[in-house]
Amino acid sequence: MKYSIVTFGCRVNHADSLRIEEDLRARGGVEAGSSLADLVIVNTCSVTATADQGARQTIRRIARENPGAEIVATGCYATRCEGEVAALPNVVRVVRNADKLEIGRSFDGDGPCGAPIEPGIAGRTAFTIRAQTGCEEHCAYCIIPSTRGRAHSLPLDDLVAEDMVNHAAGPQGRNGLREILTTIEHDLGPVTYEQHHLIGDGDLVAQHVTLHGTHRASTMPLLADTPATGRTTTWTFIHIWRVVDGLIVEHWACRDDMGLLEQVRDR
Repeated sequence: MKYSIVTFGCRVNHADSLRIEEDLRARGGVEAGSSLADLVIVNTCSVTATADQGARQTIRRIARENPGAEIVATGCYATRCEGEVAALPNVVRVVRNADKLEIGRSFDGDGPCGAPIEPGIAGRTAFTIRAQTGCEEHCAYCIIPSTRGRAHSLPLDDLVAEDMVNHAAGPQGRNGLREILTTIEHDLGPVTYEQHHLIGDGDLVAQHVTLHGTHRASTMPLLADTPATGRTTTWTFIHIWRVVDGLIVEHWACRDDMGLLEQVRDR
C-alpha cells in the first residue's frame, strides 16, 4: 500500500503524523506523493478559519489529482467539524483526535515490514515524540480544549523503553522511572511543570524544566528527616534523553537539589 500523510499545524500534529507513519511502515506501507498514494491521511489544524480553509482546499486538490485515493481526515478541524469534513470528496473516514494514533494500526499491510522511522529516513533529522496533549486553560480565542480535551500524557509504556538506563541517581528501567515520578508526586504534589527549553540534536533531547509543587511528605532520599512543611516549592532540572525508535533508552540529569532543600528547611 502506498500512503501519503499531509500535516497542518503544530508540533503535536507533526508528532502524531510520525507515529501514524511508523505504524503504516511497520505494516509494509510505502511513502508516495499524494497524487500517487492509495491512502492519503490529512492531519488538519483548526487554529484559525484560514487553517480550516487550507485543509478543505488540500483535500479537494488531492481528490482532483488522484480520484482513486482514499482520504482519511483527522486532527483538530476534523474533530471540530466532523460532518463538514466527511462531506468532502474522497473522504472515507474521519478520525477524532482521541482515536488518531490508532489510524496506522487499523490497516492491514500487503508487503514486507518496513524500516522504523529514525533520523536519516526521508530526510528527517530527529524523531518528534508527543509526550502530552490537551489544555485546561479555556482561552476565548483557542479551540484546543474542545478538540484535544484536558491536558493528558501518553502512558509511560509508550514513551520509555523497559530497560532504560538511568545515569542519574535512582532506580533503573521504565519501572524505576515510574517509581521516581510516583515518589515526587507523593512528596511534592500536585506537581505541575514549567518548560523553559527543549532542544533536539539527532537522537538526543535536552530539556530545561522547573517542577512546581507543595512539600507534603519527605519519602524521597533527598528530603529524608525533613518534616513536611506545606510550603510551595520549585525544583529545576536539566534532563538529557536519548531516543531510539520513539522510546527513551537513556537518561541523564542535573538537578538543583540545594535550591529545593533551602526552600523546605527551617529558616
